[in-house]
Amino acid sequence: MPSPPRISAIIPSYNRPDYLRRVLLSFAAQTRKVDEVVISDDGSSVDVPAALADVLPALPFPVTFVQQGDEGFRAAKCRNNGIRAASGDYLIFGDQDIVLDRTYVETFLRHLRPREFLVGFPVRLNADETAQVTEAMVRAGTTARLASPRERWLVRKQFLKDRWYRLLHALHLRPIGPKLRSGVFGAWRADLLEVNGFDEEYRGWGGEDDNLGARLHRAGIRGRNVFPGVMTVHLHHPPHHIEGGRSSADHHARQWQEIRRGSVRARHGIENPLGGDAARRRILHEPRR
Repeated sequence: MPSPPRISAIIPSYNRPDYLRRVLLSFAAQTRKVDEVVISDDGSSVDVPAALADVLPALPFPVTFVQQGDEGFRAAKCRNNGIRAASGDYLIFGDQDIVLDRTYVETFLRHLRPREFLVGFPVRLNADETAQVTEAMVRAGTTARLASPRERWLVRKQFLKDRWYRLLHALHLRPIGPKLRSGVFGAWRADLLEVNGFDEEYRGWGGEDDNLGARLHRAGIRGRNVFPGVMTVHLHHPPHHIEGGRSSADHHARQWQEIRRGSVRARHGIENPLGGDAARRRILHEPRR
């Protein structure tokens, strides 16, 4: 019987260690623990490791911290830094504002298939609901109870839409299946290497998720939503964008044309990273054996 894959979790961060603590605790409360967590920081001005110091000793997995300089919002490069630092066969991506249900990782593992990435859809909490999310609640795995009936319906609705999109893609009636949502997805490391990960030419808010999803689908690596119920909650924060504007809109349009012509590899990605600022890496925590 083959051994189970090694699982790495990758969490981008920026200046919100209070939220990041809750995410780490939600990984610690999983019914199936990940083998490591990589925090990939986008140049925070606060001392993120210091803010996590008291919570780290209780975590049952190693934690690595990688950090790039602050040159604006560089989510694509930040996630690729995490991929480069991770050692897992399968990578589960979160965000610093996404708190997980206790069976989230287990659900991924139950549905793993070759050449397939998995996606979910988060419940979006408002400011008042977010204020109710305590660390004790995260440890107890009860954050899902904050989801309103409408939010639960939206999660189910997206699950059904994603199934429909997958079918349309299989019938060659849609260029992609389910949309890739980087805060709630998992993929095989080998598949991400095949397309060279996130396109680091995306800078500023928006577009890098859609681009990666389109390149994966074009390469024959199909998406699937396996989360029909509430599995993640998104903590409220001010938006990273203004009225939906995307800084890389022109690049995004050009890349769609390239993908339609068959291009699947990012020019600047996991290999050939953009810029000369290598991320600094250090181990924050090693659990006792």
